[in-house]
Amino acid sequence: MQRELIAQDGRNLYRAVVEENELRHALFADNLGFCTECGMETDGVEPDAHDYHCGSCGMCAVFGLEELLIMGLVRIGEVTE
Repeated sequence: MQRELIAQDGRNLYRAVVEENELRHALFADNLGFCTECGMETDGVEPDAHDYHCGSCGMCAVFGLEELLIMGLVRIGEVTE
């Protein structure tokens, strides 16, 4: 999973960028979360989690992958290295 800075509702947020095959695996096996403030990936996050504490930036902005999909903060497409 990669991150991409976007503007949404007058603020800058990070959104997750995942390839389709990676998304399927992440949704059903990994319990991945993603911080919308710093863009860091976090393990062990419930799929519907929202506003969890981020161990990297300290903000309460970690969301589960399913929640990010609902919020429109996941772009499914090619991940560049």
